[in-house]
Amino acid sequence: MSFIYNLILVLILGSTIYQVRNDTEANRRWFNLIVILMIGAAGFAYGISPDWVAYWNAFEGIAQIGWDEMGDFAEMVDMEMGYVVLNKLVSTAGLGYASFTLIIAIIALWLKSGIIYKYGGYAFMSLLMYFIPTYLFEEHVHVRQGLANAIMFFSIPFIIERKFWKFFLCFVLAFLFHKAVVAFLLAYWIVKIKFNSVTILLIVGLALIANLIGLSTAIDGIMQFMPFGVAETYNDYANELSDGGELGDIVKILTVLAIVMFNKTVSEKDPLFIYFRNIYLFGVVIYFFFGNGIFAARLPGFFTVYIIFVVPRMVKALVDNKLYKNVVYIAFTTYTLLLYINFYYNWGDRSGFGDYTSSFNDWVPYTFFEKK
Repeated sequence: MSFIYNLILVLILGSTIYQVRNDTEANRRWFNLIVILMIGAAGFAYGISPDWVAYWNAFEGIAQIGWDEMGDFAEMVDMEMGYVVLNKLVSTAGLGYASFTLIIAIIALWLKSGIIYKYGGYAFMSLLMYFIPTYLFEEHVHVRQGLANAIMFFSIPFIIERKFWKFFLCFVLAFLFHKAVVAFLLAYWIVKIKFNSVTILLIVGLALIANLIGLSTAIDGIMQFMPFGVAETYNDYANELSDGGELGDIVKILTVLAIVMFNKTVSEKDPLFIYFRNIYLFGVVIYFFFGNGIFAARLPGFFTVYIIFVVPRMVKALVDNKLYKNVVYIAFTTYTLLLYINFYYNWGDRSGFGDYTSSFNDWVPYTFFEKK
């Protein structure tokens, strides 16, 4: 991986070790400084996404059309209306594509980092688990999904405080950036379901069995008739493997087992843990249920990303039992570092992650301001 990503990793990892070891609150200024570095790395990156040419061409094309043609243009480039409108607003302001990539990184990480700091338990551990691999994908490659996910992160307080219409407004806005967020509407009710350890094992086990006996095939048929472009999005991702591969499958099973083992203890000490646990478990269920074999499509990612809240809050709640706390912390930190290595071998050697280039280079074909 390039120096900038290794630097961010070292800074977050060091901060994580210090915070967890001393059981302290995260220093907000230091936390924000790291987030600013992450924004810069993502916002100034050039040519990392496999689709960057298509996104750049879409941005340039939007500058040539009127507002009344936006709907047809969005359909032509196969991008959601919210993302297209954001392109148009930036272009109309006289800014170039380099400014646009920076703006979407600022929006996404500003929304996400605030929630991570507030609800992460150990905020630096939460940020570390977000950094690998969600940040590397959502702020560099799947940027529309990243924006939609950022809005749903922002909706977390509305879920907890049971403010449905504010949550629903966030959901509608997120849907305008990525249709795959459609299932997250259920999160508002999922968080209130009461699970015990037996129930958790039962529903995850049934999801695996349903997949093995082919029940998910029937659901595939139903998904073909979903409205508002959801069917097309589902088909796009139906055969896409998870970024984590087998490593991702293993950690999901281990996470479920850790939840089962410590569920009662953690839930009694941390009532909010239940909210994040339920969201994550729903993601695990649809991950296995809708997967190709036991590999999942990208759709469950809006739920499984909540592992970044589940695990750090679990570690924090186990503070009175240092053995359990250290075992869980070391296990998941080790997994995160292994995932970073796995990410490099799968992406770094065939993308800009391994040879970082910024938009400041003179030969980059786009600029920060619109060329006249």
